Parts: sequence; C-alpha cells; structure tokens
Amino acid sequence: MEKMTKEEFLQRILTRREAESYVGLSNVAFQHHIREGHIVPCKESGSGKGKVQLFWKEDLDELKKILK
Repeated sequence: MEKMTKEEFLQRILTRREAESYVGLSNVAFQHHIREGHIVPCKESGSGKGKVQLFWKEDLDELKKILK
C-alpha cells in the first residue's frame, strides 16, 4: 500500500462528533450503533468527558449502507 500524506490521512479520519454528523445520527443513536458493534472506533483515548474516539470514513460509509 502506498504511503498516504498527512492531508490524505486527515481526510479519511473523523472525530466522534464529525462521524455523527457524517452519518446523520444523534449522539444517542450513534452510541447505540457502537454498542451493537455496527461501528468500531479505530482509536480511543482517555475516558469520561475527555474521551476521544476516531473513526475511518470508509467504516462510516459501511454504517450508512446499514442505515438505508
């Protein structure tokens, strides 16, 4: 696989809030899909209110297909 640039990487990864907006779900609905295993963060850091979750755009596209 060809090495991607920083810009390409940043275009392919979204924060939780960006991911919720991208798939058109509320915070609660998005959390439901995480619990059900329909979407899995590619990276998690921290805990509680400071927890950061990152998602691949390709994985979110797959979730969009499930939602249709």
